[in-house]
Amino acid sequence: MQQPAIQPATAPAPLRLAPGDYVLYRDADRYLTSHPDHTQVCKVLPYGQHLRGRSTVQVLATGEVLPHAPIAYMRELDPAELMHDIDTAPLDALGDGRLMTAAGAWLATQRQQNVGSPAALPAVRD
Repeated sequence: MQQPAIQPATAPAPLRLAPGDYVLYRDADRYLTSHPDHTQVCKVLPYGQHLRGRSTVQVLATGEVLPHAPIAYMRELDPAELMHDIDTAPLDALGDGRLMTAAGAWLATQRQQNVGSPAALPAVRD
């Protein structure tokens, strides 16, 4: 019986990033040395774009700018994935038979989940 041929791993297609895109970035050094926070959500900045397979990104959680981050360690975040909670919110979230808009249902669902906890204030930006 003949063994099936082993297929070599294929590299993902190169990303075509644009300023404002959201990506997951994995710092390979931190990942390989088991440091926490090795994978972060970042936003692509307009300067330093695609310089020898690298891009300038800003970490959303800290505001830190990472110049020359290797694009090979980035994965673009799909807008559909980010909006999934709104797209799947129940339209009858009020529970009284009235239907709501998707955004209204999402807001009602968020309020139900956060009952008893204070509302979070938006982040202050410079």
